[in-house]
Amino acid sequence: MDICAILLDFDGTSLESNQLFISKRNMKALDLAMKKGVMVIPSTGRSAAMFPPQIEADPRIRYWITSNGGRVIDIQTGDIIYESTLTPQQSAQVCQLFEGQMIYGEIAAQGRIYMEKEVSRNRANYHIPPHHAWVLNHERHVELENLSRFFLHENVGIEKVNLYGVPGEKQQPLIKALEETGFLLITEGAGKNIQFFPKSQDRCEAIDTLFQKLGLDYSRVMALGDSTLDMPSIKKAKIGVAMGNAPQHVRDVADYIAPPYDQDGAADAIEKFVLNED
Repeated sequence: MDICAILLDFDGTSLESNQLFISKRNMKALDLAMKKGVMVIPSTGRSAAMFPPQIEADPRIRYWITSNGGRVIDIQTGDIIYESTLTPQQSAQVCQLFEGQMIYGEIAAQGRIYMEKEVSRNRANYHIPPHHAWVLNHERHVELENLSRFFLHENVGIEKVNLYGVPGEKQQPLIKALEETGFLLITEGAGKNIQFFPKSQDRCEAIDTLFQKLGLDYSRVMALGDSTLDMPSIKKAKIGVAMGNAPQHVRDVADYIAPPYDQDGAADAIEKFVLNED
């Protein structure tokens, strides 16, 4: 049976080393696949505000699975097909753990990036990844005087949070406080950079909800990824592809190991299994 949809991860899978743009060869392969009638569905830990410009600019890429399944969006209509976030009360509780301490934090919610105004205005003092700096320099974020008050009073739930450059003396106490909430999944938390999602988030459930809407199932899907968060899709898909840079446990569940992301591994797999180029 022909592949009719591609679940596409970004970081470590299809982006260039700068983590800003999809490589030319990868983009060409995606374009040819879409011209063949194959649907491209981004499935990523990124919030909508941090999507690559090429994806945003292509109206054929209509459905976005964002924030590790925190939000599934129909970009054409603006409809939210699926959403799993912290409650406004939980969101406020989390923000109170780091706000007012000049800790660099990006909070994803409603498809946007929210930041403390004082931190944002002093972002030159922080060491953040270039693609995050690009997002801020292009003013794709919202500055707030008080994070917890906003989420609570505006009844907004958080999708995910990234903290960068947490001072050494604050790292373990902050991680401990985050763990003690009982409702967070910390995916990066060994030191100065901490990333966490709601523990209730389930990317598989988000994908299943979208597939049900589209009348699609995994028997006609190729899934490409490089991380533990991509594993369930790689295992379920008709053709599960792990990048050569993926950890061994991810490669173990894949049907095909593509070259690393910086060698256009995504294009290699699409050319081989979708475009039928040898």
